Amino acid sequence: MDCNVDMNDPRWPSLREAARRFLREDNCVLILPEKYIESGWEIVQAISDNIPSRIEFPEIKPGEFQITGIAHFGQTQPSIDICWVPNCSWEDFKIQVLDLLEAGYPGCVGCGGPGSEEEWNEQSRRSQFVN
Repeated sequence: MDCNVDMNDPRWPSLREAARRFLREDNCVLILPEKYIESGWEIVQAISDNIPSRIEFPEIKPGEFQITGIAHFGQTQPSIDICWVPNCSWEDFKIQVLDLLEAGYPGCVGCGGPGSEEEWNEQSRRSQFVN
């Protein structure tokens, strides 16, 4: 499932949105395959280091890669309120999260990347994947 998503990939805006949601939401649950659990904790530490005002951090559980109620990275479409990034790897997601943290997100204006200030339209994004 390694996809190496770059800015030209139709999944890139959704991957970026998933990373933004992950960084904005308190009390989220990051579910990862066992082999990525340690890498997940590295992301939690990066959040702690880069967002010192944050007092609630993601919980990590083993399973199929997703962020419960926020983002799904597999082949099947979740409900429309969940950001869907079809067939995307943990490494691609991790890169996006670290890039956003380095840019100062979420405590900055405009550093979330293209489209980050606009309202997200999940239905429109999904039409890019299924057509």
